[in-house]
Amino acid sequence: MKEKILLLGANGLVGRAVAAALREDYQIIPAAGHSTPEGGYCLPVEEPGRLAEVLDREAPEIVISSIRGDFGQQMAFHEALAEGLAVSGARLLYVSTANVFDGDLSQPWREADMPRPESEYGVFKRNCEAMLEERLGERLIVFRLPSVWSEDCPRVRMLERHSRSGEAHHTWRGDAVNVALARQVGDWARYVLGHGLRGIFHVGTTDMADYFAFEKMACEALGIPEPTFEIEEVGWDAYQAVLPGREDIPEAMQLTVPEVLERLRKYGGIDEKRNR
Repeated sequence: MKEKILLLGANGLVGRAVAAALREDYQIIPAAGHSTPEGGYCLPVEEPGRLAEVLDREAPEIVISSIRGDFGQQMAFHEALAEGLAVSGARLLYVSTANVFDGDLSQPWREADMPRPESEYGVFKRNCEAMLEERLGERLIVFRLPSVWSEDCPRVRMLERHSRSGEAHHTWRGDAVNVALARQVGDWARYVLGHGLRGIFHVGTTDMADYFAFEKMACEALGIPEPTFEIEEVGWDAYQAVLPGREDIPEAMQLTVPEVLERLRKYGGIDEKRNR
């Protein structure tokens, strides 16, 4: 019998990619905050009581959380989740962010580095990671993600919209980033769960690119006529990159920036709709 996964945030970019990668090997129970996915549940972040009911009913062996919402409500929701998993013994894959290092942009960061958040979002994610690690210990897996891209992700849709409308597209030059492909996040989830790995993983390219330059290259790869870029100069060498350093992830699963762009080109293609 397939292991059961409760997928929180199933309708989001990461949730959809993870579901696509895992559905062949696991039984996926999808949950979303403001709708009811087919065969799943509506679990608003502000109602953690519903979560306890679903955990009791479904008894998943694994939970994956990539939910959004008010930070205080998210924390209460994840506290309830940790309480339920502490009893059941299930594993949790928590989707976090590169923003846990946004208080120090002087260098890229690896999994063993201590978080240094400054933004409200980064501080929340750091605190949620810490709370979950304290309560779940080795049953916790953390994926820290940089910006996540796919051929139809919100960032691409914004580039397309600004290209069509003529509205200026705000971007940053002088900010070195690494990026993740949505399919890559799903592939890593399948590998990490399937091999019983634990701990923190930085899921993204092994190299970096200037953020403005990457957006220009993404437009080229996807056949999007360049919008008018409104460029904000960072003014110093800044890094918003969480580079992967885990040796237990095979080299074949690592991606570079050029490989991400090539896959965007492959999956998105240059079609007539984008050039209208």
